Amino acid sequence: MDEKLNVVIDKIVQLTKQNAEFDAELRKKLGVSSASYALLDDNKINDIYEYCINKVTKQQAEDFYKDFPIENIMDTLIEDYCRMEMFRRKNNFGDFCLAMYQQIENMTNTICANPELQEIASLLWGKPWFLTNQSKGAIPTIEKRGSENFSQTIASFIFYGNDKNGKPNAETKVEIPLNDLYAYDKMRVVVYFIGYKTCMMSNDKKIFSEITNLLNELYQCRNTNHRGYISQSDYVTKTLNKILPLQSFYYSKFHGLLAQYVDFIKDGYPIKDELRNYAFSLKKQK
Repeated sequence: MDEKLNVVIDKIVQLTKQNAEFDAELRKKLGVSSASYALLDDNKINDIYEYCINKVTKQQAEDFYKDFPIENIMDTLIEDYCRMEMFRRKNNFGDFCLAMYQQIENMTNTICANPELQEIASLLWGKPWFLTNQSKGAIPTIEKRGSENFSQTIASFIFYGNDKNGKPNAETKVEIPLNDLYAYDKMRVVVYFIGYKTCMMSNDKKIFSEITNLLNELYQCRNTNHRGYISQSDYVTKTLNKILPLQSFYYSKFHGLLAQYVDFIKDGYPIKDELRNYAFSLKKQK
């Protein structure tokens, strides 16, 4: 059907739905009655409208994940993306966050289950986390890193802080398989090793923190979707008190986060040869 004709028909349908006098006059002109021609059948119109919206959303999801490098999870990602958009239309923020988080979780778990990434990470944990120029105007390369005597390591950068006994988290967590780490730790691993390909400069730290903090905020919002959920800390309460009054803003902010995360993976996965070759040239360090 001609696109212009479709537009006209859509407008007529909307008018019949909104204006009873117009609907009655149209029926008279067409020589049909309400009984024989259900032009203003709300259920039918809603079904057609929802079908059209779902069709558009499915196309958007397929375009969003076009060229995504992990094919075996594509169908699930597209399905969750469509659910996410449905919840946004219904202004259901909790389920929107859950459906978005499930996409990030699926990608993250798949990547962290890769034994090659596990081996590469184990070889690089003790290396400085950022690159440095060796001379003025030089282009940073993956092996030109900060001083090993004075720089924070990759492990202590990703697994920052100490546990409740005062022991550095990095000392414990580097011994845990990537896929068995806490969700937030795994997401930081993906952003660093896949997003930045371990090639962060010292001035990238602010952006890294913004991205990973936003991932953590999404995680906290996702948790509110659980039945019987009770905030367990002052930090979580403070985070939710900041986000929930600004849900309209965070719909867009979280969607940008998802786009950034997907873009990281499209650009950095499968693992690039430069990272692989550098890691396998090293001896394992503490």
